[in-house]
Amino acid sequence: MKKYLLVLLFCFPGYLFSQTEIPNTLDGFAEASWGMTFESIREKFLSMATNPESKEKIEILNEKKDVSLLIRRNGILYLYRFYKTPELLKEVRPKREGQPETDPTIDGQTEFRENGILFSVGVTFNLVPTDKIKEKLEKKYGKPRKESIGDDKVSGAAIWELVERRENPPRGGFAVVWREGYKKLSYTRRIDYFSANIRDVIAKDYVDFFSVQETKTLRDLIP
Repeated sequence: MKKYLLVLLFCFPGYLFSQTEIPNTLDGFAEASWGMTFESIREKFLSMATNPESKEKIEILNEKKDVSLLIRRNGILYLYRFYKTPELLKEVRPKREGQPETDPTIDGQTEFRENGILFSVGVTFNLVPTDKIKEKLEKKYGKPRKESIGDDKVSGAAIWELVERRENPPRGGFAVVWREGYKKLSYTRRIDYFSANIRDVIAKDYVDFFSVQETKTLRDLIP
């Protein structure tokens, strides 16, 4: 699954973002907005989990600071993914001294971000017929923009593009419903949600990261 997520993020941006009109935008997931820090979301769930008046059962199962936060909420698993600028990019994108980090939706593509910010959420649950999942999402977001079906006629993915690209930077995100075959029928056990803008930030950092690596290698080879 991780391999397919990387392909969606970096290899086929046109495939994901060709839609011009959308019913609404995807500006985050549940109570969390794209760009929120690891600490702020962690504190939110800790507060909810320890609230004696809460009717929900919430557990923090695993955490890796500024990288990921795995939550079990009412029996469903939520993997919150965070992104911060690779350390190597300090050489080409130093953080301005004495100034706080700015909103990633404004200056995220030029700032060095030391704190992990939310860019994706993966939801995992028991197998549910894909048609039922699609029906629920279509009521909220309309028809998916793209769908792919594997050679087995049951596996694949459906993608909802919920991005307002007339704004700069683009606002919103996209949802990916994964299909898998079970007894020759299509079922889903996972949905992934991504930020459009922070996805663009990661893509740019990805290119810069390898450019810095090449420069350092050449410098070391030819002193």
